[in-house]
Amino acid sequence: MLPLIILTIIGVLILFLGFSGRTRLIVPIAILGILGALAAYFSGAKMYSDWMIGMMSLHGTPLIFIYLILVVALFILPFINVFSRRGSEEVADFTGLILFALIGGIMMVSHLDLIVLFLGIEILSIAMYILAGADRRILQSNEASLKYFILGAFSSAILLFGIALFYASTGTLKIYDLNVGDSPIFQLSVLIIFCAFAFKVALVPFHFWAPDVYQGSPTIFTATMATIVKVAAFGALFQFLRYLGSNVGEWMFWLMSIVALSSLVLGNVMAYTQTSTKRLLSYSSIVQAGFILIGFLQLKQEDSWPIIYYLIAYCLASLICFFVCYFVENQNGSDHIDEFEGLFFSNPVLAVVMTIALISLGGGPLTAGFMAKLFVLNHAASVGSIALVVMALVLAVVSMYYYFKIINRMFTKKSASTVWSVSWTYQSVLIILSILTFVAGILPFWVVNLFK
Repeated sequence: MLPLIILTIIGVLILFLGFSGRTRLIVPIAILGILGALAAYFSGAKMYSDWMIGMMSLHGTPLIFIYLILVVALFILPFINVFSRRGSEEVADFTGLILFALIGGIMMVSHLDLIVLFLGIEILSIAMYILAGADRRILQSNEASLKYFILGAFSSAILLFGIALFYASTGTLKIYDLNVGDSPIFQLSVLIIFCAFAFKVALVPFHFWAPDVYQGSPTIFTATMATIVKVAAFGALFQFLRYLGSNVGEWMFWLMSIVALSSLVLGNVMAYTQTSTKRLLSYSSIVQAGFILIGFLQLKQEDSWPIIYYLIAYCLASLICFFVCYFVENQNGSDHIDEFEGLFFSNPVLAVVMTIALISLGGGPLTAGFMAKLFVLNHAASVGSIALVVMALVLAVVSMYYYFKIINRMFTKKSASTVWSVSWTYQSVLIILSILTFVAGILPFWVVNLFK
């Protein structure tokens, strides 16, 4: 409970600082607030009051998801100042909304009660609806916010319907200590709730919102959607399925296999045709979500580390890609793939880190993405999904093509390349993310041992 209180107080404080015009203090205070929340979790102090028992689990695997959410936010916050140069109130608003989104994400991944899950999803979603439309001057941003809100509301309605059926079949909203047998209503409720999760992580066939919203939203907040929202949603799905265990029928195994494969196929096919970098990355995120879902096949407590490792690898690469995309878009006025042409000669650091990130997304050797795919596919093989493993391997190789489209342009010299610079503060963040991508790829078991 203490970390949630810290984040809430800091979020409210930041909103008041926005009114006072003290813009320089906002992001540093937010970072200190997140570090304080992390310190509270690491301290081992009592995390909840007695009345919270049975509502949230703040130890074990959920705690690892929480760490990941908070650490990702630490990398995103410095870039808020870059986007929000137009006014102090915007810096405060955007920073406060990200902190409130973190609160929702923490509630999602630690839920033991479906009401807590619903509240967490809504807190996270409302913050992201606003952030998607943060750039009010651009029609695409307004459109993205409206689409995200309408479709998100539809997803929330589906979730509520699933929760109602869950309560009707079990007599409780708790997800632990259940013994429901073969109740068809219960199985239907699980299916409906899974569909709501699939929407949040953009799995096929609930992916249709992602390309438009990713492209229309300000790039910094697209990075937030692609990382924090996905980690929170997959963490919540893990918590949900882990506690249900044997109460869920064999159909869930086949459903997740079909959804995962469909996401891999459709994401790759659609990514081939994209000329917008952000739309390409949105379809790439659908592919990555498909790979992560493979780690959920026949889920057990000890199977959490391949999922977490994949999310770490995905977050590292995605943050780099969207941050570099932001600087290129800001410099050239467009996120078209052709705008990356000659980037190595304009800014070598951005080109190199972008190359590392794209290779990692494709599963190139010596990167975190390679080991991440190896771990989840090894898990799939261990549960007997050999055909799925083979098809996933083929599709992983195929995906390298559209990643190399961007890489090829970055190292193609323009007839007249303009040299432009990015503050070393932000370049340092990108370099750190790239180093971590290599460390996780070269020393994967060292990373695994941190949370296994």
